[in-house]
Amino acid sequence: MKKLFVLFAISAMTICALAQPPRHGNHHGQHPLPPPCATPEQMQLVMQTMASQSFDERKLEIAQLCVTLGHFCTDDLARMAASFSFDENRLAFLKYAYPYCTDNERYPTLRDCFSFSSNFDKLMDAVYPPRR
Repeated sequence: MKKLFVLFAISAMTICALAQPPRHGNHHGQHPLPPPCATPEQMQLVMQTMASQSFDERKLEIAQLCVTLGHFCTDDLARMAASFSFDENRLAFLKYAYPYCTDNERYPTLRDCFSFSSNFDKLMDAVYPPRR
């Protein structure tokens, strides 16, 4: 089982790390380019890998490893979150992915990822804590 996990981790790192687009900044007064998202090929591999798993717990492990290693925007994360069967796993994934997201200021657009609005509220409370 341990060998299988190591093989899986290496495969996931390859899937997520190979096609990382370069980051671009604001040069000489130009408008910054949009944040890099995963390439279509990269997303296809991630989604196929997640779809090959029967249980959300394994999908969550894959998704977390991928966002740690790759460049994903909110649109990518929404697609990944849709592959989970339960809101609690979508919530856990999106909380985890927030610091890695290339355009996390767009997190409020993820409302439609959840079956229950209370879970979206929990996400917003976690990533945008109330000010005191």
